[in-house]
Amino acid sequence: MPDAQRSARSTAGDTTRVAAAGGATEVITFEDVSFGYDRTNVLEGVDFGIAPGETVGIIGPSGSGKSTLLRLIAGFDEPRSGRVTCNTDDSANCPISMMFQTDTTLPWLRAEQNVLLFSRFRKWRRSRRTLDLKQHARDLLAMVHLEDAAKRYPYQLSGGMKRRLAFATAVAPQPQLLLLDEPFSSVDEPTRIKIHQDVYNIVKELNLTTILVTHDLAEALSLCDRILILSNRPASVVAEHHIDFGPDRQLVHLRDQPEFMKLYGAVWSDLSEQL
Repeated sequence: MPDAQRSARSTAGDTTRVAAAGGATEVITFEDVSFGYDRTNVLEGVDFGIAPGETVGIIGPSGSGKSTLLRLIAGFDEPRSGRVTCNTDDSANCPISMMFQTDTTLPWLRAEQNVLLFSRFRKWRRSRRTLDLKQHARDLLAMVHLEDAAKRYPYQLSGGMKRRLAFATAVAPQPQLLLLDEPFSSVDEPTRIKIHQDVYNIVKELNLTTILVTHDLAEALSLCDRILILSNRPASVVAEHHIDFGPDRQLVHLRDQPEFMKLYGAVWSDLSEQL
């Protein structure tokens, strides 16, 4: 990151959002970040960066601060010390989009209306984007296999369909950074694996920089390019695993592969040391 985009690190901490610079190699950078509530230290000395188009999984013990990392990136919280830099384009309509574990679809809107909710906000309207919104909604719903459910309300959808709709809604504004906070934990495993394939394909097709927080090691291995393991509180990054299963992953069959099982064992070994 260029020196012009850096400022002296303050003891109070800092979350900075700067315009994307030519040659920038990281979308998100954590520099010696610490965070806590009252007298509880949650994070301590966290350092990592995420490159454009990369999908990074965050795993760790329960309560280790995985979701806190997302809150710091999204700007919901500020670090006690250190620096979080979001190297996004200030002109973007939606630099960051977040998908939560809970259902956030609006029950009074149909599926296609939920997907296009972003277009109602003033910042988007002012941008005068030349986007065919109706076609955009149709395309996204088709990508998550909900093209026949466009006119349905959320209560008319199954749990898995709601998760697909929530994902389509999260990527609809074409974010520069997508944050996923245990988004599929409520779905049964067979359905979850099918959703994983759609999510993986869409993220790669749209070249989305993505951060996934999950307790599911198989989910992280299936969807991510890299996994960061957090220690127990106060958490720091204690291990990193790169994943190279190729760009054309078939997730239904991937879990049977020896290389998947080998990497699963290595990740579990590092994680189990923190339990």
